[in-house]
Amino acid sequence: MMKKLVILLAFASITASASLALAGSAAKTGVVGSWHDITYLGNAGIDGYKADQYNRVCAFCHTPHNALPSGLVPAPLWNHAQSTVQLDPYAWASPANLAITIYPSDPLIGPSRLCMGCHDGITAVDSHGSAGSFNGGNTPMSASYPDALGNTAKRYITDLTVTHPIGFQYSQAVSVRNVGTDTELVLPTQGYIADNQVLALGASFNTNNRSSLSYSSKTINDTLYQGYLTCASCHDVHNSVNAAPAPTTTTSYNYFLYAQEEGSAICLSCHVK
Repeated sequence: MMKKLVILLAFASITASASLALAGSAAKTGVVGSWHDITYLGNAGIDGYKADQYNRVCAFCHTPHNALPSGLVPAPLWNHAQSTVQLDPYAWASPANLAITIYPSDPLIGPSRLCMGCHDGITAVDSHGSAGSFNGGNTPMSASYPDALGNTAKRYITDLTVTHPIGFQYSQAVSVRNVGTDTELVLPTQGYIADNQVLALGASFNTNNRSSLSYSSKTINDTLYQGYLTCASCHDVHNSVNAAPAPTTTTSYNYFLYAQEEGSAICLSCHVK
């Protein structure tokens, strides 16, 4: 297994210097060779990241020994430097949402805090090791990159007030937004909209009648942290069951999303509009 992994990474370091559009970066192909494989990025010369000296993939987040204490982080055998940033939560724009409480102590509750260990623009992406002695590199996430449309975008987050709200109880949002026959959020027992359906649905998609849709086995409940919506409620960080772009799209992307961008399937997996 290790020999095959080293061969794959060596091949990636030769072929990926100009682009990451390889099989490993496609949706549902696993973390090896994806944007979350820091060794792959380091060997490919991407963003100045330092690859692991043993070409390990998992070590940037997990370790079997000398991990951070389990009570400190909500992840198994965590091995990455933790972000300490404190960010203001999203401020609800709609009066109807004012009754929804964002976790007051830290809107980055659960996996969101772990995500910010790379995506805060401060903590080194390529650092890993035992608690108190992180080794590897010291490179934070780069400021910008060209998106699928050729525009400049940034990978890190410094302001939660301009992102989708996180750190709130999904069940509370359902109770606030679903009143009488007015249904605005799907129940958390529902799965995400499965691939390759959205474009064919057309105008009929924007109704409350969803009987023609099929859904993934991954439910909204499966992605909540103690009932809270986090970054990991939309993003599959291991690139394992996330959605691939529709075959009809003219762009190539992998945002680690549980449903497609086409037709706003990721949005409409929770929102009934």
